[in-house]
Amino acid sequence: MKKMIIGLTGPMAAGHGVIAEYLKKKGFYYSSTSDRIREECQRQGLEITRENLQKLGDKLRFRFGPDILAKRTWKKVQKYPLSVIDSIRSLAEVEFLKTKPNFYLFGVTASKKIRYQRLKARNRESDPITWKKFLMVDKKDFKSGQGKFGRNITACLKRTDLLLYNNKEVKDLEEKIEGWLLIFK
Repeated sequence: MKKMIIGLTGPMAAGHGVIAEYLKKKGFYYSSTSDRIREECQRQGLEITRENLQKLGDKLRFRFGPDILAKRTWKKVQKYPLSVIDSIRSLAEVEFLKTKPNFYLFGVTASKKIRYQRLKARNRESDPITWKKFLMVDKKDFKSGQGKFGRNITACLKRTDLLLYNNKEVKDLEEKIEGWLLIFK
């Protein structure tokens, strides 16, 4: 397989984590733009919660530019022949990464109810627990209202090379990923 760097975008609990795990099993090196924020949280001694991650991510974008998370992550993944970058959430990140050779942006989405069920089942410390909190966080992810500096999953999904609606089982998702890989070989 030729050099390939796959970016993943989509709302929380849509399935980009499942795609990332599948690609890791196929030999892809994994990194996430959210990892860059987690690293910064640790440096600042902040608790890792979704709210803190979102606030700090927005601060980093305002201070260093709207594509800073993508730039920092690109430095980590570019040396590997096969890589996956998870958690792409802003149009500036997409625009930066789309200038890179062998980069493909894959999008995944699912209905809100299915994503909320998945979120509750995975039970991560940073996930919103109630339906109301889920809807609030989800709305901010889809468009945080901060223009080029904010999160805008809607705009990211419009720029994908491939878009998957993941309302079924993991096996169906894995079969579709395998098909994607064949297309881009």
